[in-house]
Amino acid sequence: MLELSLHTVVCGRSRKNIKLIESATNTAIYFPPPFSQVYRYCPQGAQRRNPEEIFVTGENAQSIAMAKQKIHELASRLRLFMKDAVVSAAKIDSILLSRLDKVRKIMETNGTFIQFPRLASQRNMIRIQGVEGLHVERTVRDIMSLVSLPRLGLHGLH
Repeated sequence: MLELSLHTVVCGRSRKNIKLIESATNTAIYFPPPFSQVYRYCPQGAQRRNPEEIFVTGENAQSIAMAKQKIHELASRLRLFMKDAVVSAAKIDSILLSRLDKVRKIMETNGTFIQFPRLASQRNMIRIQGVEGLHVERTVRDIMSLVSLPRLGLHGLH
């Protein structure tokens, strides 16, 4: 179990930290999708996966335990930088509805996490966190450029 907002930060830029742990312990580490809580959909009869639960698989219990220990050590050493950014509520909803794949790539590339308000909440603040101020700033820049992209195919419709 690890707080959702730390998942992409612990993984590091382009998942570098997790790849190192996997290779050192001969395990596979599976994180849940970062935005599963946005849609809140759960098929009838199914149980929703805890968004903070990470699965670790390996050849033996010792390697799995070592991987878990390394993840927790890494998480406990993190010094987080946070920045709030104002984005219009309509743009946030647009991102949540149609651009989450791009947001996930931005987070993985920079090793940062972006906290969005709930869909249709009419809130206009997002929070970005990461271990380096430079990567937090890059994430803000990338999100702002994503927000400013024009929507294609909707011009001239009445």
